[in-house]
Formats: sequence, C-alpha cells, structure tokens
Amino acid sequence: RRLTPLPLRPFVQQSSEDFKQVAMFSCACCKAEEDDRHTPDVAQVKQDVSDQKPLPPPQEPVAPPPTAEPKKEVVAPPAKEKKAPKGPDKKELAKQSVVLQKKGDEAFAQQDWTTALQMYSEAVEKNPENAPAWAGRGGVKVRIGNPAEALSDLDEAIRLDRDNLFAWRDRAEARSKTGDFVGALADFDHKLSLAPADGRALVGRGELKFKQGDKDGAIADFQLAARLTYPGASQWLERAKQA
Repeated sequence: RRLTPLPLRPFVQQSSEDFKQVAMFSCACCKAEEDDRHTPDVAQVKQDVSDQKPLPPPQEPVAPPPTAEPKKEVVAPPAKEKKAPKGPDKKELAKQSVVLQKKGDEAFAQQDWTTALQMYSEAVEKNPENAPAWAGRGGVKVRIGNPAEALSDLDEAIRLDRDNLFAWRDRAEARSKTGDFVGALADFDHKLSLAPADGRALVGRGELKFKQGDKDGAIADFQLAARLTYPGASQWLERAKQA
C-alpha cells in the first residue's frame, strides 16, 4: 500500500507555534517559582525580627580621664648628726689655767713641790699657752733634781714669753747643772740685764765664773748678792777670796 505523505509546512508551523506557547508557559512558571523562592515568608520575617535583641541607645562619647602626672619622689633630708655637748671654750679654759697656776705658785712658795708640780701640770693642760705655768713647772723640776727634764718646760716658757725672768734664771741653772756652761752664762747675763738685783741669779753666775776660773768676776757677783742679803752669798764671797 502506498502512503500519501502529508504536507510538512502546516505541521511544522503548527509545531513551532505550539513550541513557543509551551516555552512561554514554562518561562512564566519558572519566573513565578523563582519569585516565590526569593519572596520572604512574612511569618518568618516577623519571627526573625522578634528574635533580634533591641539595640542599645547611642551613647555620647566619654572623654578619657586626664593623665595623672607622675609623682615626684620626695627625698628626705639627711639626718643631722647630733653634736656632742660643748665643753668650756678657750677663754674659760684659760681662766681655769690661771687659777691652777696661782695655786701652783702658792705651793711653790711653801716649797710643796708635789702640789706645785701637779697644779702647774694641770694648768698647762688647760691652756698650753700659759707661760708662767711652764716656767713654774720647770723651776720645780730644777729644785727636785731633774734639770734635764726642766729644760723642755723652760724652753717653752721662753718661747711663749721672752720676758719671763724666772724662766731665764732657772734655765741658766738647768744648763749649768747639765754641763752647758756657755749656755748657762748667756742665760744668766740675759736675766741680769732685765733684773740686775736678782740675788739668786748673781750667786748662780758667780758660781759659774768661779768654776771657770774667773775669780774676780765671781767675787763681784758675790759681793752684789751679799749686799742684797741673798742667803749664802757671803759664804761664797769668802770662799772666792780665799781661793
């Protein structure tokens, strides 16, 4: 049997139009579905909004606290050393020295050599510039038989006071007793130039001249001492005349 072919044109046209309608329908459906997918559920949105915590109200900016300046380290002043209580001043010590020296002079006049030596020693300790105290202590040492020890005291007395008559006379005696005849004669001469009427110095120089062989010079000193009624001058005068 032979089939008669159908005309293609009308079929094709019909199919193309149908296809366009189908495609348009599909696109409309897809777009509606897409819109549904992107459109949020109202209930879900309300729930999401209700679940969110309310934001706090905006706060004004707070200025930072002022920076405190660093505290300066306070250094305590060094503790002052406690000063020892002041003792007597120099003037007061000098006064005390004079009092002790005069006590020594009183003991010297009474030939109380122990007391005199103690008083003079305390006097020079209080005031090392007390020339009479040095001279007094040196004179005591000459009289108790310590001429060598007396020399340092008498040297100090003369250094402090060139016009101390007792120091010159007693140093002359101390030098004579230690064998320094030249020094002793010089000290006697100086002493008698200051006080010519010193009987002890005249006898002392006369003795020194007699030992050195100066008979006439010794007799002149002994005669002057005898006129001053110095004890022992007359005996020395007779001895020198008979030599």
